[in-house]
Amino acid sequence: MILAGCSLLATLPAQAADRQDARDVRQEVRPEIREAKIDCRQANNKDNYECRQDKREVKQDVREKSRDVKY
Repeated sequence: MILAGCSLLATLPAQAADRQDARDVRQEVRPEIREAKIDCRQANNKDNYECRQDKREVKQDVREKSRDVKY
C-alpha cells in the first residue's frame, strides 16, 4: 500500500510537467492567432466568418499539437 502511494507520487510531477508543456504550446500561439484574425479583418480580403473559421482551424491544429505533447 505504501509502495503504491510512493509510485503514484513519483509519476505526478512528470504528468504535471507534461500538462504544463501542453499549456505552454497553446499559450505561445494565442497572440499570433489573435493578430492574424485582426489582420484578416482589416485587410477586408475575407468576410468575418471566413476569418473566424481560419482562426478556429489554427486553434484546432494547436490543440492537436498540445495533445501530442501531453500524451
